[in-house]
Amino acid sequence: MSRLSVNEINPAIGAVIEGLDPTSPLDDDTVRTLRAAFDDRGVLVFRGLDIDEVFQQQLVYSLIDDELPDEDRISVQVSNKAEGGLAPYGRLLFHCDNMWARTPQPAISLYGEKVEPPSAPTRFAGMRHAWDTLPDELKARVEGREARHGFDGVYPNRGGDDDVLDASFPAARHSVRPVAMAHPRTGDTLLYVSQQMTNEILGLSEDENEELLAALYEHLYDPELIVDHDWREGDLVVWDNVAVQHGRGKVSLDGNERTLRKVTGPMNLDPDELLPPRFSKVAERNG
Repeated sequence: MSRLSVNEINPAIGAVIEGLDPTSPLDDDTVRTLRAAFDDRGVLVFRGLDIDEVFQQQLVYSLIDDELPDEDRISVQVSNKAEGGLAPYGRLLFHCDNMWARTPQPAISLYGEKVEPPSAPTRFAGMRHAWDTLPDELKARVEGREARHGFDGVYPNRGGDDDVLDASFPAARHSVRPVAMAHPRTGDTLLYVSQQMTNEILGLSEDENEELLAALYEHLYDPELIVDHDWREGDLVVWDNVAVQHGRGKVSLDGNERTLRKVTGPMNLDPDELLPPRFSKVAERNG
């Protein structure tokens, strides 16, 4: 049995977990402690672990109380060096993975396989805290409204520039959800809009839409409440992909290696939603 300590990172989100022994089974007491921390803090950080992808998957699924799938491929690599690595360059604006999918993806984890410092941090913003602290005037403006998320070949990337990753897709995909969305597992209300993936708040003029989104983003991405994780080899970070958005500093194809092993909770994607991205700078480099 692991003797765990849960240490808050900031008032909005995040906790560093100490005392997890990956050589021991995840017993009931350990899982209860971790699951309570996960639901409360949204982002769990473990330092200096020597784990394989199987343990990583077991931990992720235990946090969301889901059954392990019977599948051969457990992980993928987020890397600027590994062949076929995901998101191999650029900055990532704040988002939740697959906000455009019919069913939200519940959890994501990254493990530091090969990290040459200095390395771009992964950044986190809490959507529950953002809603709980949203000024009443803004709450009134989004009350009962829905937002559309997704892409028409490329992400909307509000606030982006030439440093932002330019992923493209072979087809358009969108979802519509309440701006004040209830978390499907915890029931918490979330401020569910993001820089990278939100197209529009429905029923507004273009000018009003842009003005309102800018105000929501200013609140949601308050620098005092952003958690930046600076990677080291052996780090494991697990987060609630419904309640927490993530972004990233700039990564270069020619820079220090940054290879992270990604293991998620169930993707819940329908066959027509399996759209592999194309990264133009990789295509250019490969001729």
